[in-house]
Amino acid sequence: MIQRLLSPFFSRKNSILNAALALFSDTVILVADNEADVIVDSVSITSVTEWQSAIEMLIAKHQLAGSQLAIILGPGLYQSLLIDKPELSGDELALALPYLVKDLVNESPEDIVVDGFSSLNNDRIQVFVSNRQQMNKIVLACQSAGCSVGCMTVDSVVLSEFTAENRSQLVVHRYGNGNLQLTAFSQHKLFFQRQLRGFDVPLVATPSSDIQALQLDSLALELQRSLDFLSAQLRDNSISQLLISCDNDDNHQLAQELNVRLNVTVEALEPQVSLLTSTGARVAWAGLKQGLSSSINFYSQHLQPKRQWLTLNNMVASWLVLMVLISVVSGVYTYKSRQLAPKLASSKAQLTAAQSQLTLTQKQLQLHIVSPIKQQRVSALEQDIIAKQSTLKAVANHDVSLMVGYGQVLTQLAAAGSNNIAIERISISGNALDLNGVARTPEAVPGWLGTFNRYSTLAERRFQLLNIGRDDTNQVTFTLQAQRIQGAN
Repeated sequence: MIQRLLSPFFSRKNSILNAALALFSDTVILVADNEADVIVDSVSITSVTEWQSAIEMLIAKHQLAGSQLAIILGPGLYQSLLIDKPELSGDELALALPYLVKDLVNESPEDIVVDGFSSLNNDRIQVFVSNRQQMNKIVLACQSAGCSVGCMTVDSVVLSEFTAENRSQLVVHRYGNGNLQLTAFSQHKLFFQRQLRGFDVPLVATPSSDIQALQLDSLALELQRSLDFLSAQLRDNSISQLLISCDNDDNHQLAQELNVRLNVTVEALEPQVSLLTSTGARVAWAGLKQGLSSSINFYSQHLQPKRQWLTLNNMVASWLVLMVLISVVSGVYTYKSRQLAPKLASSKAQLTAAQSQLTLTQKQLQLHIVSPIKQQRVSALEQDIIAKQSTLKAVANHDVSLMVGYGQVLTQLAAAGSNNIAIERISISGNALDLNGVARTPEAVPGWLGTFNRYSTLAERRFQLLNIGRDDTNQVTFTLQAQRIQGAN
């Protein structure tokens, strides 16, 4: 019971179709491919109200419960329309289609399901319309049989599975004793549909008669008119072949008769699977092969009936889930609390002991008396440490050259003398050596400084500023300032 209630929440849509059902007003045809063999079966019905029982019978008979199905609607179960293409984006067009065709159908936009695709003429859209209530009944019938619906398309679209992608072909088909249907495909895409009335079944019989010959001539004339119309529409890729799939007729003999009367090749439609002896079975097989890639899908995401979440089953399922969660959480917390009870008691005992020790320590601290003499001694020691640290800092920044004097610096400056340089002022303080003087030319100053690398004391000096200019008498002057060490006193 619980599994059945929760199944809508956890069911996931499979991307593989296992079987196909072709629905007609008088029969339901099943085609399934189980990799080992192809299953073809059908159940005759008297009205569409028997669809559910027929579907359940076929699914149960072949043990296909749990499969995802492709549904193919036969003639009379949908409408095919060709409308002008509006200036809308793809998503907007999908939502607007029911309202674009409301004047062409007898039902309101809320009661129909519409899907379509661009025709070979880019200014038009090939639209297919089906009744929403009818679609819902089909979906419920499949779900009642234990299956889900993957896609829902139409017979005239899936027939493209029997055509070639690089050719334009006309398929002449008939279900049972119904009217002849003409469906044209160009480059594997539906382009034209027409129904021919007034042709008896069978079209060819043995022995042949004059009435049969007249009927074939009349059929050939109607086909030629359609071919002429299509040739005008498909100038670059006109119809090059007719495929025949008519129930209760000899398709090979019919193809031979039409070959004599038409100027295009006519062949009987022969599927690869020999069990597909009827047009309905071929349509079901084509729908299974085309699957979710069909250009028409009445059961696509935006066309599917909106799921009603606030239902009695969902509410009961929610309550059951909530009760189970509450029970599980309560059980977990009870188990955890029982496990933690001894640890909690031990922690409380440790806390009591620690509080007692803290109280004792605070009492001892209150009894402690600080000696003023010790405080004065500590203060004196701190001052002494500060004074010594200042002295060490001064010693660290003291120039080593002060210990040996500046005689060596002056001696090496004299040795580095140049006829192009005259020093007027020398300032030495620690590592700082500032020089002022005059030069014959501006280039003489950098050249003179380059000679400092030859002398040990001068090579250790670092300069951060060299200023070369001219005085009032247009004589070249220079100022050389030593690099200052930050933090030096």
